[in-house]
Amino acid sequence: MLSTGTYLLDLTVRNVRCFGPEEQTLRLSDAEGRPAPWTVILGDNGVGKTTLLQCLVALEPRRHFFRVTQEEERPLVELPVDGGWRIYRHPTEAVETSIRGRATQGRMGQLSQAVKIVVPTSSATSQEERARLELQCYGYGASRRLGSATMSRNVRADHSASLFVDDASLIDVEEWLFVEDYARSKGATVTPRLERVKKVVIDLLPDAKDLRVGWRQVRPVLEVKTPYGWVSISDLSLGYRTMIAWTVDLASRLFALHPDSPNPLAEPAVVLVDEVDLHLHPKWQRELRSHLTERFPATQFVVTAHSPLVVQASENENIVVLRREGDHVVIDNDVETVRGWRVDQVLTSDLFGLQTARPPQYDELIARRNAILGKRSLDPEDRVALERLEARIAELPAGERQEDLRAMDIIQRAAAKLVRR
Repeated sequence: MLSTGTYLLDLTVRNVRCFGPEEQTLRLSDAEGRPAPWTVILGDNGVGKTTLLQCLVALEPRRHFFRVTQEEERPLVELPVDGGWRIYRHPTEAVETSIRGRATQGRMGQLSQAVKIVVPTSSATSQEERARLELQCYGYGASRRLGSATMSRNVRADHSASLFVDDASLIDVEEWLFVEDYARSKGATVTPRLERVKKVVIDLLPDAKDLRVGWRQVRPVLEVKTPYGWVSISDLSLGYRTMIAWTVDLASRLFALHPDSPNPLAEPAVVLVDEVDLHLHPKWQRELRSHLTERFPATQFVVTAHSPLVVQASENENIVVLRREGDHVVIDNDVETVRGWRVDQVLTSDLFGLQTARPPQYDELIARRNAILGKRSLDPEDRVALERLEARIAELPAGERQEDLRAMDIIQRAAAKLVRR
């Protein structure tokens, strides 16, 4: 039987880095108040997207026990953030900084009673604070990468380190899969873990047909079967390697946390991914959400992105935009819907704020044409310039696909022949 878990409903920050003295709330629930399976955070560079993911990790305490009496131990709650993480908006000023959130316990899609989480706190004495201890986030920063020599490490430790430390490595995928493969060769009962992880990787990676673990000199080597043959993971593109790194890292942690589950990948989890579209081809970006949701059905994903394709694929999910207003950033949870929109329409919506999806050089041509047309009267030079500008602007494609462009070309040729007659 699958277990219940803790999911996030919202996060409220004040005086945290670029967020100002007024409280800002990141909504992580759907219209009915249930935890949103996906939240996509958008915004310019430097507006605090990564900071919000780090604050979500700060809601998760570490367990340190001290003895109260000879018969009882009580957990002391501490932030899982080292002293190097500076959260203050004005480090030299005495300002009050606050981070708090709400979480709920149950299964994904269920509506349960909310639990308030306040950071920082002292010891966990109330039922609400004890419930907080069950929150565990798996965070993956933009610099996520494959690890090495991690066979003996405790996979439950440092599960969000790459969100805070650029050179933090994830699990050594080759060694971890080698252990699973070796166990299978010895007839161990853990073999379904290997097959499940292999299926996750194969389904996520375009053109990947199979995985195998072999040896190169004195260490195990993971190879992927591609249209070009068997390729070592170290020889794959950066997009492939980073995707393998964090998905297998997540899978290994779920297996470790739920060793007796019939399907650990379907157990509850909260996963935070910075720049989820990093190094991914547009086709891959569009399919990523559905693939991850299918393989990790009880996981709540909170991700940041810069791609309209990720938004287009998440049109029914929770989309949030961070906007800079003066000297601080505000969180906009009520953005316009983009259901059924084309990618160029998404780009020119309020989500991304582009004025046009045209090439920049054509924007200048259109601006010059509009300036001429704005005159009260046109002299001969204006008319010549306008004619030239119109000819250049007419070169812009009017359709979305090559078939549309060819059809438009045929129409224009036919129209030109009619004019000549």
